[in-house]
Amino acid sequence: MRRFRAGLIAVVVVAVLAVGGVMVFRVLDERRDPVALPPGVVVDYATCVAPEVLAAAIPARVQSPGPLSDPLPPAGTVPDNFEPASVVVCQFLEYTDDLSEAVLSQTTRTGDMTDVVAQLKRESLKSPWFGECPTASSVPTPVVWLVDATGDAVRVAFPVDGTCRLPLPEAYEAVMNLVAQDEQIYRLPLAL
Repeated sequence: MRRFRAGLIAVVVVAVLAVGGVMVFRVLDERRDPVALPPGVVVDYATCVAPEVLAAAIPARVQSPGPLSDPLPPAGTVPDNFEPASVVVCQFLEYTDDLSEAVLSQTTRTGDMTDVVAQLKRESLKSPWFGECPTASSVPTPVVWLVDATGDAVRVAFPVDGTCRLPLPEAYEAVMNLVAQDEQIYRLPLAL
């Protein structure tokens, strides 16, 4: 009888550990999944000087030259019914020599938008089980707006790789390979 009880207890302990191990594995595996992005929200125009865009595009806090307005919706996925005609890229370039200002470019790019939309609609990759990012970047990812023929715009997020959470190279290249049509440079005073 004692052997039977000991055997039964051993079987129960092994079963509990196995079920617990499977549950822990599932929780950890779900954490590797990329964060689901909200659908992109269409607004009246693209801007590179709104506080939310500046916070995303420039490593340091800067003073926004634009008038205060309602907060912008977060960057999201490309809406299914949105047909872009161009892209506006807001990209941090450098700090001035005296470190009093950040330099930001606002570039309008045009061309065949098919590959751009396809690349921006890609899924972000899962994080690996082990390993750290070997090339951590202190330069923020550019902010990208898709703009349709009427001037309406949607701020989109790049799909990212699993290890460093950097934009997938193909998506970044698809945007940057478009032809630059217009560029404005902003010198923005650093916030005190």
